[in-house]
Amino acid sequence: MNSLQVCCGEFIRIILFVLNFIFWAAGGVILGVGIYVKVQVDNLVGVTVSHDTLNTSALFLITLGCIVFVVGLLGCCGSLTQNRCMLLLYFSLVTIIFLGEIALAIAVYANKDTVTQSIKDQFSDCMGKYDNTTAPNNVCKDAIDSVQSVLHCCGVNKTTDWKDYNHPLAPPESCCEDQAKCNYSTAYQDGCFTVINTFVNHNAKYIGFGVLGVALVELLGMSLACYLRTYIMKRDDYEQPYTV
Repeated sequence: MNSLQVCCGEFIRIILFVLNFIFWAAGGVILGVGIYVKVQVDNLVGVTVSHDTLNTSALFLITLGCIVFVVGLLGCCGSLTQNRCMLLLYFSLVTIIFLGEIALAIAVYANKDTVTQSIKDQFSDCMGKYDNTTAPNNVCKDAIDSVQSVLHCCGVNKTTDWKDYNHPLAPPESCCEDQAKCNYSTAYQDGCFTVINTFVNHNAKYIGFGVLGVALVELLGMSLACYLRTYIMKRDDYEQPYTV
């Protein structure tokens, strides 16, 4: 094995280690934030988001943080110790994640109209259950109040949608910035689906660039791990002492 191959192998190993160290650190931060929110959810006062939404967000962050943390740790340890099994496991996990993301993107794109209509239907269904105080924890009320407060929207398509759901004089207070004087004239005039749709359309290229960037980083990690594992196998075969 010549010196150029050795230099390339060591360079790839350093790049892979640095890349996955960043992932590992980011996963630790995400995991820490998720755990903090989960533990402190009852002490977070002065926020407009409901406890159910915070709990769901915390669980999502914990799950995402664990995945990124484990994958980053495998990449770091595999490149640092030059362990072929760790590199193979790292390559397999990143490949599975990458293929899953592609499958999810294709499924969402192929069924975007169905997904869109399902979201609208579920929001409308929750509007109908908004005043149902017998529901456990009134999940629909919490979810709608959170969405309307955070996105500064009201109803599905327009504010007056609430008139069809037993709110003839005024929409829910979460539709207004000044909740003490909330009525149809002072409420947010854009529907929640309209706000989300406008945001996605205006930021579609940035979302696309972000997704493409993540995909390229994953492909880079897979390529580096594959190359490094091949290099280690060739080096071990080359350095293996001759025996009779």
